[in-house]
Amino acid sequence: MKDKISKIFAKYKTDGVLFTNTEEIFYLSGAGFGGFWLLVLKDKTYAICQKMIENQIKEYFGKQDAHIHINIIQAESSFHKTLIEILKQNKTDALLIDPKHTNALDFILINENLKSERTNVIKKIGVLDDLRLIKDTNEIKNLKKACQITSEICSTIKHEVKPGLSELDVHYRILELFAKNKVMQSFTPIIASGDNSANPHHISSKRKIAENDIIIIDIGCTYNGYCSDLTRTYFLGKSENSNYKKVWDIVKNSQNAVLKEIKAGLPISWADKTARNIIETAGYKENFIHTTGHGVGIEIHETPTLSSTAGGVFLTHMVVTVEPGIYIKGEFGVRIEDTVLIKENDCKVLTSAEY
Repeated sequence: MKDKISKIFAKYKTDGVLFTNTEEIFYLSGAGFGGFWLLVLKDKTYAICQKMIENQIKEYFGKQDAHIHINIIQAESSFHKTLIEILKQNKTDALLIDPKHTNALDFILINENLKSERTNVIKKIGVLDDLRLIKDTNEIKNLKKACQITSEICSTIKHEVKPGLSELDVHYRILELFAKNKVMQSFTPIIASGDNSANPHHISSKRKIAENDIIIIDIGCTYNGYCSDLTRTYFLGKSENSNYKKVWDIVKNSQNAVLKEIKAGLPISWADKTARNIIETAGYKENFIHTTGHGVGIEIHETPTLSSTAGGVFLTHMVVTVEPGIYIKGEFGVRIEDTVLIKENDCKVLTSAEY
């Protein structure tokens, strides 16, 4: 945490920085529980919390040999009032806050109260984004394990899905397999069959899977705080709809074109343009209705976004998804998604479920 914080202080020229988001606090400290704010000043670190998690904080940070001051919110007080008292005591002139990761009400109250204290509030979106872009060895290890578990479960489901099961039957079977592997879902599973597959973020329903049906399975888990993301589109039996396979091949070809060439140094926009060009050339320009991918880490959607207008280039040890799709309203959809690790000269595909 010390190295990460020192980079933030150097970049933003601030006296303090506040973190209220559970995932960001986990990224900095490894604390896998929420319910407290982390305030880092130049020479002190504070945990602002209610009495009920005081012991958790003491135990966790004690094991980390971290010197942290615990400030309990007193009766008739609140998180933001306690924060302001600490800043007054330390004569803090400037506080950095990321609006993207701060509750709107908390942000407004902090901002309004600090005006009267003449403390400058530095508002910057994505304070930790640049640091979170590049995964270290331990982060990559956890991401690989999350992808392995998800891939094995998806392959199992492929062989279990049969006509007569509902989307919800498949949905809860996936949650059961996550539980058996002692992991949590990284997002709500998407099980979309038949014409429901034309909706990219369909909510699993009671619809029964039919003979020769098409089904999208979009799932991910969290392992040691790190996420996986995987999508497969399967056909049941011998589908009489030859258009299913035609569209599936177009989507897979577009994904392959990206996976074959993606590497550090290429513009991030290149990935979306490459996948989109193949789909548009095949005549489905209006049916590719989302970007080609996104970053993955402690959250399922992180920087960067793989869009045609994205800035910057791919960097070694970024982890992103590549997930082109075609959706034909009222008929069906196809999406194929893998999580990949960007390397210097190519990429490593971390997900490996059967196609």
